[in-house]
Amino acid sequence: MKSQKKLTISYLQILTIIIFAYFAHSCVPESGPHNPAEYELDISISSDNGPVVSPNGNLIAYFHECLKYPAPEEYPTGLYVMNMDGTNRRLLLKGYNMSPSWSPDGQWLVISGGTIQIINLDGDSIRTFQGINDVSLYFPDWSQDGKMILMSSPLENGGGVFIFDTQFENIRQMFNSVQFSGFSAQWSPLMDRIIYEKVSHDWDGGEVFIMDTLGINDTRITNDNLDDRNPKLSTKGNMITWSRNVRIMVMNVDGTKQKTLDYGKFPSWSPSSDYIIYSNANNDVTKEVLWKINIDGSNKTQLTY
Repeated sequence: MKSQKKLTISYLQILTIIIFAYFAHSCVPESGPHNPAEYELDISISSDNGPVVSPNGNLIAYFHECLKYPAPEEYPTGLYVMNMDGTNRRLLLKGYNMSPSWSPDGQWLVISGGTIQIINLDGDSIRTFQGINDVSLYFPDWSQDGKMILMSSPLENGGGVFIFDTQFENIRQMFNSVQFSGFSAQWSPLMDRIIYEKVSHDWDGGEVFIMDTLGINDTRITNDNLDDRNPKLSTKGNMITWSRNVRIMVMNVDGTKQKTLDYGKFPSWSPSSDYIIYSNANNDVTKEVLWKINIDGSNKTQLTY
């Protein structure tokens, strides 16, 4: 049976907007208002972010936020899917449905907006997780074996990192919020480690860490007192892409051979690990749109408009 989600103003929605704003506007300005590293200060029409490429490399799922009111009927805020070249865009679910992650078979997406939902590509089957003791959940990541979903709630008492199966059962807490003070936790390809962004009073901005799933070995990968965010391991597990001070970066998994590709945020690997999809400003700096770039910095292509 087809289900619909009604938009209501609630505590969870407000908290969701706060979380999103934290990532969208967290970088310290460097100079003038037109510095490309400060583009989010000038974005006024819309923002496309959180892109993820389907396992077969044919589709991109992303969150589109309208910044003008009223939102255009033809392109409202919501979860979208499109072809790799930006064509055939279609709305899957209206509203603040962010941080999509694909199932390994490419038929489902798990999304977050304070609560966790799973939706199929036709948009006519939606499962909603009602939560854990009113803890808001974010940054879902589907495991490579298709059996589990990782999620985190870094800003709340009782939060931390949780794992559940795709029927929202067999829920367990991997780490609590005291043990795990991080954002954007993601599985490694072999599911033996978690890559994430840690914030602390001991340094400025965020830093990239990798930790095993037992919490025994927590290794700091970046150490620069800059704003290192949204790290993602490549599908081969040998490289990391992330955003540093609103610049798209790549490096080896041990932190060596760091390279800047472009300005932007929310990088995501292709299945072949040879290119990255990410968010950056359009030419007149009125919209945050999606771009594609090879890991050697070549063939930069705008995908949304």
